[in-house]
Amino acid sequence: MPPSHPSDDDRVTEEAADWCLRLQAEEVSDADRAAFERWCREDPRHLEEFDAMRELWGLSAGLRPRVTAPPAAMLTPAAVVAAARPAPVRGRAANTGAVRTPRRQRRWALAACVAAALAVGWPVGWSFGVLPGTVDVFLGGDRHRVVGLPDGSTVDLNVRTTLFYAQFRDRRSVLMDHGEAYLAVASDAARPFTVFTAAHQVRVTGTKFNVWANDGELVVTLAEGAVTVSAAAAAGEEPLRLTPGQQGRFARDSRFGSVARVDPTRVLSWRDGKLVFDDITLADAVPLLNPYLSQPLRLADRRVGAMRIGGVYDVADLDRVVASLPRVLPVTLVAKDGVLLLSAR
Repeated sequence: MPPSHPSDDDRVTEEAADWCLRLQAEEVSDADRAAFERWCREDPRHLEEFDAMRELWGLSAGLRPRVTAPPAAMLTPAAVVAAARPAPVRGRAANTGAVRTPRRQRRWALAACVAAALAVGWPVGWSFGVLPGTVDVFLGGDRHRVVGLPDGSTVDLNVRTTLFYAQFRDRRSVLMDHGEAYLAVASDAARPFTVFTAAHQVRVTGTKFNVWANDGELVVTLAEGAVTVSAAAAAGEEPLRLTPGQQGRFARDSRFGSVARVDPTRVLSWRDGKLVFDDITLADAVPLLNPYLSQPLRLADRRVGAMRIGGVYDVADLDRVVASLPRVLPVTLVAKDGVLLLSAR
């Protein structure tokens, strides 16, 4: 299940994350710096989002240090931000005012700026298990892709999904606030593997599972092995434990999840370019359809959201499927303000 259609702000955030990493790479070139300056000039939001990421790099639960007092030799957040700051962009002054940053963007900000600190003083932090030795970002696009992680794990990224990976001395962390991924985790009992989303975490040592996260909601489907799933708001309480063929589901802002038996092959059909709807409501179907559409769908009210849909659909053909909805359901479809508004007749 992929995320809902991303906003333009999400695109700006992902591009800023990419620049945070590229500007700290050892092989960064003058051409890269010139391209960064051009990107900053294209839109006033670009440099604002880039600055916000660096300032917020220490706010994540996903990469939180495991010690309360870091070693004296470790850089402070302020020092990291100063070291990571690129040369001022010629022809415009940096905006020093407050930047409104949604929770999902704050998570991207953290991961990008932790990566930006890699070039400075890293061995000390890594030896204490506080800082990761490797940070990678995988930016999603308009098609499904498979990527390899440094630990030997593989990840299938669904469309419009961005994933950050951090490899510590004693653990492995993935940050994925919004999107869908199928993870085949390399077994390593000495370094547990945890996926952090906006309000939850999934913990494993070696297993295969699917994660779907969308605006605070979470669905985890287990294909092999075992996982535990917990909500950040329920710290210290017993986590949800899944066995193969089970699906754990957390609603937005929920402390406790529910478990159901499912067919993992149907859930994972997106990897083969298919969406399988087993008589589900339009309210459940729309977030799954939107990433693939040229214009996102929006439901007018709960009445239309309660209507049901079923079938197996090719993801490359979903625009046509949506256009045909008024012929198979008592609905109307109207283009309005950049979205397709679906209303009951």
